[in-house]
Amino acid sequence: MTIFDIFQKGLIRGSERLAFDPQKQYAYVEHPTEGWRVYLRSCAFLHSQPFHPQRFLVVKKTRSRYTSATWEPPKGQMEGKDMNNRSSILELLETNALREVEEESHITHIDNLQHTGLVFQSQELNYPDNHYFQYHIFRGIVSHEQVEQSFNTFRWIKEHPKAFSRWRRDRREKDSVAWFDPTNTRLNPRWTPDIVVLYLREGLM
Repeated sequence: MTIFDIFQKGLIRGSERLAFDPQKQYAYVEHPTEGWRVYLRSCAFLHSQPFHPQRFLVVKKTRSRYTSATWEPPKGQMEGKDMNNRSSILELLETNALREVEEESHITHIDNLQHTGLVFQSQELNYPDNHYFQYHIFRGIVSHEQVEQSFNTFRWIKEHPKAFSRWRRDRREKDSVAWFDPTNTRLNPRWTPDIVVLYLREGLM
């Protein structure tokens, strides 16, 4: 599959409501003559020092069992409200990555967040022909204080389920955090294993 260059000049920027969640609009870029459209997504691999490639944070889907296959690095789709014509697409993706990390892991500061250059591209089953999505893979370092903040927040969530239920929807999607372990934190089978393999195989060479 051709990986489309979403950073090239002249692409049309837009957003559209999608069937799986019509309450939101999702950001895309579209080629004005070739007609392909790519919805923009980001995924962040967060490490601590000393750096180890397979030691990164993953978060669990709310209300799923700890042993269920619902773990993944913080990731998500860019919303239409976050798209503008002033910023570059790379800047928008970085902002999206930071937002997803804050919402899903409650980490508020990342050192040396960088785009790895790795892109996972595919199609949802209900996409029209020539419509795709791309996950742009970021990597960053989080301090021990930020890691502690994240784990403490999730402990608080477990102790205060009624208060957690009043948080806005985007901040209630995940209810636990852990360091990735292929046995104990089983990955969400929807795209996540492919993204993790891509990162571990090519992103650290």
